[in-house]
Amino acid sequence: MNTSNARWLDELWVNAQQLKQQHLDVLVDATSLDYPLLQQLAEQPEAAKLAKLFENTPEVAIADFGPLLLRVDIGQRDWLKTFINAVDCNKHVVVVFSPWQFEALADHLRGFLQAQWNQGRSEGVLRYYDPRMLLPVTETLTPVQSNAFHAAVISWHWLDRDQQPQSLPGNYVRHAQVPAAGPVMFDHPQVANLLAWTEADAYRVDRCAVPQNYGLSRNESLIRHLYRSQLAANQKGLKEPEEREPFIEQWLVENSSFVIDEPPKALI
Repeated sequence: MNTSNARWLDELWVNAQQLKQQHLDVLVDATSLDYPLLQQLAEQPEAAKLAKLFENTPEVAIADFGPLLLRVDIGQRDWLKTFINAVDCNKHVVVVFSPWQFEALADHLRGFLQAQWNQGRSEGVLRYYDPRMLLPVTETLTPVQSNAFHAAVISWHWLDRDQQPQSLPGNYVRHAQVPAAGPVMFDHPQVANLLAWTEADAYRVDRCAVPQNYGLSRNESLIRHLYRSQLAANQKGLKEPEEREPFIEQWLVENSSFVIDEPPKALI
């Protein structure tokens, strides 16, 4: 049974109080967010604390539409429930449990937004704030990168593609604040791994793929299955679409328990 947004939020407040915290830190991906969040905050007499994480970064021009960090006190619980019920949490919301001061947490998370590769010649945004990419990003980090990334966090919480609550432990050590990181430097295998996730989702969208096409029952299982097909193509060294796409199609046929290869026929 799917967990409703409101029920998920209620469970998070219970967890926060068990940790002796009177707040939730809410990381919002405002990209394509169909909700007047900044306007709502501006109209609140005692609004949640707000940090636009793209401020002081190369993406400052779109700071209103990038990752936003909110610290919501328990007194603002009703407002947060209204927001949570109005948005697609599995696309826009990650909840962070952190005892750090708000400004320090914002600076820490901001420090991990920039990624570099090709020995620093290429750079881009690390979209860990998208709940669909948090786990792929953390799985891609090296142990040293991971320890630094999680240093401010007790745990991360989000709803997955199946609306099921997920969590990831952090690496919080009491009073052990670390300096804000510079750009995260990725090697070629790390970049290829993240691209495989992006390409898997593009494949899903382009082909209107659903889990049942591949003998699966969950959207999370589907995206990971498609991701593995992309990795298999990488291992074969296939880069050009005319070689890569047929290989992926065949890999999915051979490695799925059931594949629909033609549209269903109308009943007579």
